[in-house]
Amino acid sequence: MITLPFSALPGTPQLFLDYANNESDAPNYFMGHFSDLMAYETHLQQLERRSYLREQLYNILVAQNKAYHGGPDTFSNLELLRRPDTFAVVTGQQVGLFTGPLYTLYKALTAVHLARWLAEQFPAYSFVPIFWLESEDHDFLEINHAGALTADNEFVSVPYAQPEEEEPRNLSPVGQLRIDARIDDSLKQLFAHLPVTDFSDEIQRLLQRTYKSGDTLQSAFACLMNELYPDSGLIFVDPSDTDIKQLAAPVFLQELETFPTTGEEVIKRSAELEERYHAQIKPRAVNLFCIHKGNRYSIEPSEYGFFLKGTRQRFTREELLELANNNPERFSPNVLLRPIIQDFLLPTAAYVAGPSEVSYFAQLQPAYDHFQVPMPVIFPRSSITLVERKVDKVFSKFALPYSSMFLSDDEAYRLIDSGNGSSSTFDIENYRQRMDVMLEELLRDVTMENDNLQGPADATAGNIRRALASFEDKLFQHRQRHDDVINRQISKMHVYLSPDGKPQERQLNITTFLNKYGLDILPQIEDACAPFPAEHRLLML
Repeated sequence: MITLPFSALPGTPQLFLDYANNESDAPNYFMGHFSDLMAYETHLQQLERRSYLREQLYNILVAQNKAYHGGPDTFSNLELLRRPDTFAVVTGQQVGLFTGPLYTLYKALTAVHLARWLAEQFPAYSFVPIFWLESEDHDFLEINHAGALTADNEFVSVPYAQPEEEEPRNLSPVGQLRIDARIDDSLKQLFAHLPVTDFSDEIQRLLQRTYKSGDTLQSAFACLMNELYPDSGLIFVDPSDTDIKQLAAPVFLQELETFPTTGEEVIKRSAELEERYHAQIKPRAVNLFCIHKGNRYSIEPSEYGFFLKGTRQRFTREELLELANNNPERFSPNVLLRPIIQDFLLPTAAYVAGPSEVSYFAQLQPAYDHFQVPMPVIFPRSSITLVERKVDKVFSKFALPYSSMFLSDDEAYRLIDSGNGSSSTFDIENYRQRMDVMLEELLRDVTMENDNLQGPADATAGNIRRALASFEDKLFQHRQRHDDVINRQISKMHVYLSPDGKPQERQLNITTFLNKYGLDILPQIEDACAPFPAEHRLLML
């Protein structure tokens, strides 16, 4: 497999690079390095000393995964999760349209592979992959679209519109939004853009039966994931479930009772990190939201107690604590508290994270310590670019390195023009100057020979200059056509591999490739998500 260093990808945080490469002191901000078996062994011993509400969790997750049409392997893994010697490999992501960008699939499949790998390394234990559905976020615009490549090799973002689109901002948890009839318009638009292939009808039917009017976005997301990989054994968790919130209530209460300690501790760690790196998340005084009249509002302290930002709703400290005790389903964690709740509930051996997530986990160790929850080993998700054969030919034709897929069109062209590619040019201006010198010498020498030859000599020199100018025009046209061909091929390469200047895995949805190659491409993608090597991979199709 061809790999590139993570540093080749634009916008990759330096902290992630240092952690992935086990350089500097970056691993000190985590529970050891993901390549070190001792880190897992130490962490597993910590998890063994804790007790988890496994039976309650089992009953909740069985019901949830039945609703998501989980496969037999999922329910076998749920049976394993009841046992004290079973641990979880967790990942999670927002519930993007049609599973969102490609990296969402890569995260899920990395968790599946990592669970298998850990089972081989630690045969005394069992490991199950779990996907935490980040359905409580209220930023609808982040998840309401799917990126695709059109039949004309253009990148488009196909939206799904909700009734809330007329409002200035959606504040209700996006996972609970009900799909309406507008999903049909989104599907029609998507397949109008995609080329018609032998697989188009099958893929359209797949999306129609998973994204149905009346279902929630989160349910549709999980059902499609299960359709794509029915034998993965992946367990889905809906953290917005009322019963899950009941289990998480102690974390809500501790955050309210001890605020602003969590935020202050994370701020101290963030200040330390910012001496060398960039802090990804900004903690709040209270790292919780409250669901009020169907919307999600951040909880802010005041001299009189608490209020919900953007509303007139006020609570005394006692009222808010009573609400957390009696109605924990009204509370929702922010980005800082979400991992704490996840690992309070689950015996998490490892968490599979993207580059930005890895970076913000470095800020969270004090929060884990505050809640006395063991911080899991943080494992980088698989990072992949799918390279089609016709696109790969561009690299070989112009002798371009694969890292040039992340350059701009102009930068890639200059790389070709500098001699790394196949183009060959010469300096016509140099020939013109040398020709002018020779013609001046000719006219001088002819005049010395015979004055009567001056006229014919001038005419001859003029003809030569006009012929050279005509040739120069033809050369310019040739170069322009040649440059246009190169530029078109470079642009096409970048549309496929880095649409809008961003890595393919962050822009494109899986439907582009399912439509072109059918469901048979899915095992290739799964195989490419093996845990090691921890580098960006190129999957040649």
